[in-house]
Amino acid sequence: MDESFKLAHAQRMQRKKATVAAAMERSQTLQGIVVLLTGNGKGKTTSAFGTLYRALGHGHRAGVVQFISGTHCTGEVTFLQHMGLLGQGRQAQVDYHAMATGFSWDSQGWSADKAAAELAWSQARRMLADASLQLVLLDELTFMLQYGYLAVAELLQAIKGRPASQTVIITGRAAAPELLALADTVSEIADTRHAFRAGVKAQPGVDF
Repeated sequence: MDESFKLAHAQRMQRKKATVAAAMERSQTLQGIVVLLTGNGKGKTTSAFGTLYRALGHGHRAGVVQFISGTHCTGEVTFLQHMGLLGQGRQAQVDYHAMATGFSWDSQGWSADKAAAELAWSQARRMLADASLQLVLLDELTFMLQYGYLAVAELLQAIKGRPASQTVIITGRAAAPELLALADTVSEIADTRHAFRAGVKAQPGVDF
């Protein structure tokens, strides 16, 4: 490798370092944020739980409400149970509630699902008002708006009125425009390819 390439590389790295340092200097505000993970691709809940584990690693308390699913234990939830971190209320490191109506295609009917959604939302609303929770994860929440189980205005009001230091993570496909506008960070996961469509069965430890 010639010296001119090494010199050019060093100059590029110096410019990059200066750009990063300038961005870090501009970003000095410390506050809770709203993170929206949406799109049709695999990995939204997985990413959200990864952030949850990161928060736990720093000794934070967290709240989790799982909408839509919850009739079977995923690896993420099972792990928290094994570690003795899962429970309900202020005594738990992870305050947890599952709507537990099954997947959307297992619907028991709109009225029954709406009642379950309202119960789950009451738990979420409680968590969003709890200043001892540094992180609240609302998994698959977007479907609650899409199916008309929850009112957008009520959701926005609760999120905007939460404690200033609390971060909220929302997951789910087809996020409402109001959620897209509210979120501080939005990641859209694309569905480029999925093994399931090639006949590969969903597997514990990989898919759930």
